Amino acid sequence: MLRITAAALTAFLCTFLTAPLAVASSDSVSTSADSTVLQPFTATYQAEFSGFGVTAERKLSGTPDNWRLDFSAHSMFAKIEEYSRFSQSGNRLTPQHYDYQKSGLGRDRHTALNFENAQQRVVNVHDKSRTIENAPAHIQDKISYQLQLALDVAAGKKTLEYDVADGKKIRHYEFRIAGREKIKTPMGLVDTIKVQRVRAQDAARVTNIWFAPEWNYALVKLMQREDNGKSYQITLTNLSIDGNPVSVKK
Repeated sequence: MLRITAAALTAFLCTFLTAPLAVASSDSVSTSADSTVLQPFTATYQAEFSGFGVTAERKLSGTPDNWRLDFSAHSMFAKIEEYSRFSQSGNRLTPQHYDYQKSGLGRDRHTALNFENAQQRVVNVHDKSRTIENAPAHIQDKISYQLQLALDVAAGKKTLEYDVADGKKIRHYEFRIAGREKIKTPMGLVDTIKVQRVRAQDAARVTNIWFAPEWNYALVKLMQREDNGKSYQITLTNLSIDGNPVSVKK
């Protein structure tokens, strides 16, 4: 029974890795891409999975020439840590290195990717046989694409599609903007933009994401309904942008 729960919990922790937990500085969805910039931030999230508490933290540091995005999620059974180093030119993020480590439940795992963009190659550092050749233009890693999505939502883009390096595979993610919605969070009532993951018409899995424009498009909530009908949710509990704590405007 523990083995089943452990596998499910690990899968849920990995949901954080495919959810765009991001910040992009902008005043409205219609802001032009040229004026959209990133700002350093630290965000903390809480979630509940079948009675197990999960805590996650996302932190962006550095400068446009050398940004670093760190992520960690842990419960009493498992821990996941990853980071991405990338540069920024205008509204375009270019990954340079990605590192992922999982420990605790099941087999420990460590993945490291070097992005050789001029050669259109993504090198798997620990297993060269899993290197991606002829990589698509503007390929992202598993967390840099999350920030790219937030930048694109802030810039009012209608096309939200991303090619993401995942081991030797290239996964294609597509999203659409579903409108504006005021939602209740542990930090208060927040105006958000709702974004949905686009899946096959007959797909049972549903992913909804809520970004807060007033908080530089930070993700404040993510809800995912699985094929078996179970739903999981993560919520923002604390956020600081450029070292300044944010709160709901009264």
